[in-house]
Amino acid sequence: MNHQPDYREISDPAVMAVQPLVSVQMLAYRHERFLAKAIEGVIAQICDFPIELVIAEDCSPDGTLAIAVDYQRRYPHLIRVITGDKNVGMHRNAARFEKVSRGKYIAICEGDDYWHHPQKLQMQVALMTSNPAMTFCHTDFDRKTRFRTWHSKHRNHPTPWLAQGDAYLALLYEWSVMTATTIFRRDVMVAFKNSEFDNSDWPFGDYNLLIFASLIGTIGYIEASTTTYRKVRGSAGNQSNNAHLRVTMANEECVEAFLRKRPVNAADECQIKARLKRKIYQAAFYAERIDLMQSTYEWLRMNGFEQPHLQHRARIAAVKFKFPVRALRAVKNFIDLRLSSIPA
Repeated sequence: MNHQPDYREISDPAVMAVQPLVSVQMLAYRHERFLAKAIEGVIAQICDFPIELVIAEDCSPDGTLAIAVDYQRRYPHLIRVITGDKNVGMHRNAARFEKVSRGKYIAICEGDDYWHHPQKLQMQVALMTSNPAMTFCHTDFDRKTRFRTWHSKHRNHPTPWLAQGDAYLALLYEWSVMTATTIFRRDVMVAFKNSEFDNSDWPFGDYNLLIFASLIGTIGYIEASTTTYRKVRGSAGNQSNNAHLRVTMANEECVEAFLRKRPVNAADECQIKARLKRKIYQAAFYAERIDLMQSTYEWLRMNGFEQPHLQHRARIAAVKFKFPVRALRAVKNFIDLRLSSIPA
């Protein structure tokens, strides 16, 4: 039985590269204010190999699709637009891209981020082709809010857990890779999709992919900042308190799944879990989940990570009295709303 696809493609195969080396994945939903900048960053790439930009647009209620189609008409040799008649969500929208993309390498740039280095792809492909065991490559990045840009985050705020080389342990400790800076081997992404770690119940698809890739081979890193990551109201990195708690708890589930697959030494495992518990505790505080605050506090104390008792009791009281936590939330939402209302 033939199944009709749940998407339609807007493209001109007659003028596109027959076999692009890199397919750029750009998932777009309600990105009307940012999409043009993201597309321009791909158009500006200087490469000695063919590429394609596949914009997977998920039935946005704003002008996102119109912008994508306008750019496709202006750059038919480069851009393909995939869309549908209803919103299907992040995982199914990504699956659409995977069905139609053709490159040996897959570079990722969501519709609210953008590449600011015109040789991003050229540098990354050169590094990966010279290192066949490399599963993905990432770079430094800038982080942008409406009021400020932090340049070269990895260089200026170094972490001991920057993913490079044999990076499995580093990625368990810290999610140090900005997805919009990455480029993957296609075969790695295919293997991931056929693995137990591609879990649609988790509200992300990148962290588990990164750790999975580190099981297969080495990780490349380029010190140049190539990408600007935006802090956008409602995006994955700037969510409601309950949504942030859900992501934090899913991070813990994800790490535990990998630890079962490939254990690390007991000391590292305990430290990794403690870092996750602290993040859950903080997220539970803002989400007003006293039960989770208490259970994570007890886990940390039982496993030798002493926590200030008076501070814990004060936070519990703050949640019970409601006002302090809700006041913090109100201020954050007010700031986020104002940031998101200013033109990009």
